[in-house]
Amino acid sequence: MLELEKIALYHGATPLLNGLDITLKVGEFATVIGENGCGKSTLLRCIAGLHGQYSGRVALNDRELSGWNTKTLATQRAFVNQHNQVQFAFLTEEVLQLGRMNQKETLAQSTELICQVAEQLSIGHLFGRDVRTLSGGERQRVFIAKALVQLLPNANTVKYEGAFEGKLLLLDEPTSALDFRFQKAMMDVIKSYCQQGLSVMCVSHDMNLVLPYANQVILLANGRCLAQGQVCEVINEQNLQLCFGVTPTLIPQANSVPLITH
Repeated sequence: MLELEKIALYHGATPLLNGLDITLKVGEFATVIGENGCGKSTLLRCIAGLHGQYSGRVALNDRELSGWNTKTLATQRAFVNQHNQVQFAFLTEEVLQLGRMNQKETLAQSTELICQVAEQLSIGHLFGRDVRTLSGGERQRVFIAKALVQLLPNANTVKYEGAFEGKLLLLDEPTSALDFRFQKAMMDVIKSYCQQGLSVMCVSHDMNLVLPYANQVILLANGRCLAQGQVCEVINEQNLQLCFGVTPTLIPQANSVPLITH
């Protein structure tokens, strides 16, 4: 449902991305791993349409990004940045309502869907709060909730099987401000949407957290794809040494996803 072909992006003469070919299927959870400055966030921003100067092809559901109507695309693809700043005194529930602005439904219908997501992410108690007064972790959960609300289908079709197929969620360090409890809870909720057809591409430095949820791993180094495939194919000492310049210790686990230590 997502195809990237020969994606390249330069800052002057410096390549930020260099010839990336990536495919993401319906319902897949792909995690993008690499050291600082290797192009992870830049890759997400290209897919989100925030870098217009790249070369190559980005296609969502067999249609290049330039061929999408902006409002329609907003119902198919959502991006959660690593840092979300709010300049105005929006209440938590008003931020979530912004995610429904492209749907044709009643206020009662959108409110019902918003409350469902808020319950899943345990943010209902933040309703009535100015988002500028929230902690970093609380605000992060609110903006992830907004992205999920944005991708929820129309209230009349939300309960149909496959209603999330063709929809893409882009996450840049989604758990960086969360404590241990909410890190796992957040990942569990996102994975449950994948089981309903949502495709996810997630950038994270916390490999031990995200790898158990991943169907696919994309290992980046210097703007290039060093390796791509299932966890068992990509996560090994050789690839991690090439990527990070250190040789890690991989401790086998019962779920076949190794625990990575220094």
